[in-house]
Amino acid sequence: QIKVERRAALSVASMQMLRSLAMWLLLGIFLAAVVDSGAAGPKEAAVRHGEHRIILRYTGMSVGSKDEKPNVDEHIENLEAKSGVVKAQSLPRLGMAVVSLSSAEASEALLEELREDDAVELAVLDTWVTAFDFLKEGETPASTADTFVRALRSQGNLGPQCSAHPACRMRGLVGDCCPAGDGMMLSCCSASGPDLVSLTTYHGTYLAANSNGQVYQGHGALNDGGKWEIIANVDGTISLRSRFGKYLTVDNENRVLADRDLLQAWEKLEISRNENQTISLTSHLGRYISAEEGGAVVADRVDNSLWEQFAVADIPNPSERFADDPNLGRLWGMDHWAGFDIDAPEAWKIWTGEVGKGITVAVIDTGIDYTHEDLKEQMWVNPLEIPDNGIDDDENGYVDDVHGADFANDDGDPMDDNVHGTHCSGTIAGIGNNGLGVSGVSWRGVRLMALKFLSSSGSGRTSDAIRAIDYAVAHGAKIASNSWGGGGSSPAMRIAIEHAAAEGLLFTAAAGNEGTNNDEVGSFPANYEVDNIISVASTTWLGELSSFSCYGKETVDVAAPGSYIYSSVPGGGYEYLSGTSMATPHVTGLAALVWMYRPQLSMKQVKEIIRESTRKLASLDGFINTGGLINAKNALEAAWAFEPPRSPAHAPKGLEFVDVDPRIGTYSGAVTITAASDESDIEYYQVYFVSGAGFQLEPLGGPIPASGESEVVLEINGSFVPSQYARYLAVVSGRSAGEMPAQLHTSVPYVALRDYAVPVSGARSVTWGGDADLRQGFVKGTLTLQRAASETSITAYNIYWRHKDGTRGPFVSSVPAYGFQEPSCSGATCSLIESSRLAEGVSRFSRDTYTDSEQAVISASGPGSITVTHLDTEQSYDTLLIGDQELSGNMTETLPLTLTLGEVPVQIKWTSDESVHSNGWSFELRQTNSMVTFEVPSVAAAGTGFEVVPTYKENELPAAAVFLDVIDYTNHMKVSPAFAPVALSFLDEDGDADSIAGTAVVFPAPDAQGLEFYRVALADAEGKLLNRGWTAHASSPTGNVTIEVPPTGLPKDAARLVVHAGNSFGFGDGFASLALVETQPRGPIFPGSDEQAPLPKQGGDRRLADTVVGVPGAKKAPRSKKADQQQSEPWLHQSASKDEEAKVIWAESVVAPLSEAAAKIGRVRSSFTVPGLDAQALGGSEGIARRAGLARGLAAELGAVAGEARVRVVRVAVVGAAANVEFEVEPSASASAGTLDYVEAHLILLSNGGKASANFDQAFTSVLASLGVKPADASKGFTARFGTTQQLGPKLLAAKKKAGVEAEGSGGRRLRGVVAGDDIWFA
Repeated sequence: QIKVERRAALSVASMQMLRSLAMWLLLGIFLAAVVDSGAAGPKEAAVRHGEHRIILRYTGMSVGSKDEKPNVDEHIENLEAKSGVVKAQSLPRLGMAVVSLSSAEASEALLEELREDDAVELAVLDTWVTAFDFLKEGETPASTADTFVRALRSQGNLGPQCSAHPACRMRGLVGDCCPAGDGMMLSCCSASGPDLVSLTTYHGTYLAANSNGQVYQGHGALNDGGKWEIIANVDGTISLRSRFGKYLTVDNENRVLADRDLLQAWEKLEISRNENQTISLTSHLGRYISAEEGGAVVADRVDNSLWEQFAVADIPNPSERFADDPNLGRLWGMDHWAGFDIDAPEAWKIWTGEVGKGITVAVIDTGIDYTHEDLKEQMWVNPLEIPDNGIDDDENGYVDDVHGADFANDDGDPMDDNVHGTHCSGTIAGIGNNGLGVSGVSWRGVRLMALKFLSSSGSGRTSDAIRAIDYAVAHGAKIASNSWGGGGSSPAMRIAIEHAAAEGLLFTAAAGNEGTNNDEVGSFPANYEVDNIISVASTTWLGELSSFSCYGKETVDVAAPGSYIYSSVPGGGYEYLSGTSMATPHVTGLAALVWMYRPQLSMKQVKEIIRESTRKLASLDGFINTGGLINAKNALEAAWAFEPPRSPAHAPKGLEFVDVDPRIGTYSGAVTITAASDESDIEYYQVYFVSGAGFQLEPLGGPIPASGESEVVLEINGSFVPSQYARYLAVVSGRSAGEMPAQLHTSVPYVALRDYAVPVSGARSVTWGGDADLRQGFVKGTLTLQRAASETSITAYNIYWRHKDGTRGPFVSSVPAYGFQEPSCSGATCSLIESSRLAEGVSRFSRDTYTDSEQAVISASGPGSITVTHLDTEQSYDTLLIGDQELSGNMTETLPLTLTLGEVPVQIKWTSDESVHSNGWSFELRQTNSMVTFEVPSVAAAGTGFEVVPTYKENELPAAAVFLDVIDYTNHMKVSPAFAPVALSFLDEDGDADSIAGTAVVFPAPDAQGLEFYRVALADAEGKLLNRGWTAHASSPTGNVTIEVPPTGLPKDAARLVVHAGNSFGFGDGFASLALVETQPRGPIFPGSDEQAPLPKQGGDRRLADTVVGVPGAKKAPRSKKADQQQSEPWLHQSASKDEEAKVIWAESVVAPLSEAAAKIGRVRSSFTVPGLDAQALGGSEGIARRAGLARGLAAELGAVAGEARVRVVRVAVVGAAANVEFEVEPSASASAGTLDYVEAHLILLSNGGKASANFDQAFTSVLASLGVKPADASKGFTARFGTTQQLGPKLLAAKKKAGVEAEGSGGRRLRGVVAGDDIWFA
């Protein structure tokens, strides 16, 4: 009752403010830690550089719809070209996209633009969430359980509970006795089932009872009368119950009987151990129970002799099965003598998951230490990913995502750098019965998919959680475990969970650790009204609600053990943690156990089984929707009897599909289904996409009725683009009672998705370096290809011989493409940007004096470099963003600045705002891989030339072929171009600008043949000779040759020095050259070089981080236990800081009537705090008009996104020197289902500060001024700080309305200061 009163005293707004304060505190601490950390990962770097995110949902993505979905990928290119956008990522399974932006201003501007876009159904700012858990130092003991556990902790004996367990003391057991060394769990460690012993007397008889309640000494073989169940009492005594269900009793006359049904003082016995390893039992009267020589049993002895001593023997219990894991005794949540565990051993007797197909469980958390001894064999393995090869083998966007992915750091390594995710995973599926560590609820069969979205500090973004959900569904997870939350609700997150529910994903969620009522102030994601969510509260070993646990009669489904839970932590260790985070994995593990036991169950059936099989506890009644603690034994028994879906027995016989769309990633054609031979139990056929891992994804089209025809054809109207994870099509048969699962390697027919695509272009040019094999009929040399301007549609260039008649000859080889992209510009400002090509692979871009609102994106591929030669822009507002490097301001003193590009695409984004202008920027972009060479070995010529054809996989584009003739050189011909000099150097020693003189040095080609001399001559820019030049004999085929150039006047068009090799047949066509402007000594210039001097480095060289996710590199190391103990984890502590309690000035008197629109859609609740506003001015009789004015002002603010939405103020409080106003928004009668999503998104925008918030403050100040309330400083106005926002679903509203009516009818109390009759909505 004390706990109830404490919780009821916290008002809704108080809880909202406390949660908001905790989130802002956490965010501040987190950001401070990031800034102070020095080196930071990509996630932290993004925060440090001010990255902001928006989550989009596109129209036409209704949950469960089998209509053709919009192609989200088509929108990504447009998004990335918008001002301030750093990156946009498609989430095609959810019909969503995540957009990263460089500033809050850019976020607001894009939100305004997207609001007018008919293709966008919803756009909302990203929010932050945190892990829910308490370290052992973080929980305040508020119960006997906590006190007991702390007492054991001080003795170093928490976990092996033998010294505290009376039944264990009865056996004289201490220390780590659970389980015993022989691998069997001692019965004293369990009270979940009968804990049976026999008591042998000094006379060789045994203590027994009969059905009449008499206690006697039995002889001979032990019968049922000699078996006693030990009841361990909380006060440290024991009681003995006979097999007839009666307690052993010592009455006031010291008689010993076994005829009582109730357990009272007479039935409690003290235990003492004797030196001979026997026990003695003392009654409540202080007398020993004695076995007399004549066979009687009495309790009247004062002294302890041999007749008062009994030998204890265990009787095996057939109803339980225990694992041999050495720390099983520490897992009180699985099994505990007090009885408030989940009955895991009883369930394990039925099923452990050791046989069967298994199940994939996504742990959406801080990652998992996949090397931990108790987890590594339980890890999910991506079947299409080759470990540690640095390649995205399954093409899902993540390199080496073998066990999951890391969305916080955008890579494929989900190693836990916190402790939270690994701890949760051990409870779900720590390997059972392996003689190591701990056992999870599911011993075997679970495949843990590690989806890391929380950083090392335990904080993460909603957008990354959504990406994790998308990955989980696409890769076949059936259950997602979510021990995190905070920051209010987000319509984007709710939508993602709804889509996951439509795919059959069960979503377990922690109720939260604020110790507050989720019916009043929600904790998300647990509070979303989506039918796949199980919200979980935490209990202690005495069955009480944990002091930190959130609760909710309407919103929290079940409770599970969560106080002092022992489980795995990174680095191979184990630790105690507390929190609803620790309770949730018990439910997740149970769901996995049930689903593996009955794989045919639907997600909703599994949820219903867990809810309905709980053990009802009085301590949970009124706090938990089911009023119960999960029970594994009950759940498995319920699963046995549950009516499963019944799919048809007959499967279709075949499936064919051939893509006819030439575009990459886009498919069209006819899907042909060979019908089942027997359609008697089939109503329809359905085609599904299937992932590479073999799991069902979204449907293709709708159900196709079974018609009796042998073949059924699904015509694709237009083209379709599957999700990034789809690799197959499969067809199943179905009926109203159930549908076959679309899984590979079953009776279901499937076909691989083979993309028929052809290139759109080919190599821009192909050159032949000359024949280096001077034998007649043989050739050898180098083919040089200038890559296509864009290789997005090319996988390789195929090389063939070409016959003299123009027909194709034999295949030579293939040169792979690598995704080269010549620089291209997109955006409104591209026409104003000057661009020029300086040399092969070198381009220059510049924008001089610029104007307002410019935006452009220049995209190109690496490797290479970018050298910024000029930059003068408005600091922080007009930016050049190169990858994740943001440049702005006047950088004249630090230029030129060179950034090295990795072997991935890069984007250079230019944006300017609407204010100050400056002198602009310029940079040079160098791509070092625009050309590729192929060495043709010595081979007999099979044609007169080569043909180079672009191909996409096996599909070529002959129209884009490039043809090249090849001359077969011999010793009786002029020098082959293959033996042309490779370089020329020259130092001009003539000071006259119109003439040259000096020494030229010729660098011969390696292994040059058939040449006799070299000639150096002047030439124009095109290479045309302008004089006869100067010659010198080759001293050796490979030695350098010097040629003296006498003082020579320069002809008018002279631009270069060139050198040719020659012999008696003439000069070869190949040459090396040197620009005359280079008059300083320099190294040799080799063919293919850019002939540019090294760039100056005054500004320093910086490497631009690769922008591809999952960059190959060293594996992340799991966090050490020592690091865990030293780390400050402020988010783990309760946020109930009461420095400034909210004092209620006014609150509504009754629950507002539930309109038809609210009953259907719900309401949105939020609040804002205004420093300097006198809350008293909003209360009393004068406050009615002012509250009405506030409601009208809010309605006007929300009108743009919610139409005629209605607003009402529900509460006003004073917090320090600020007023807190709580309000609700209800949709109009004509509102669409998404109206409240728009409202919530706009309120999240207002909470983010910026332009929208400033506009509201101005309007808000004007409204208050019109009502006679003015700020102390009229020049500044009022500033409203919006708190967290939450949608109140129709289910919760209906329950609250019912509770309010019942309270009124039973004389429910009213809040002090309430003014009746002020229930006013404003539109």
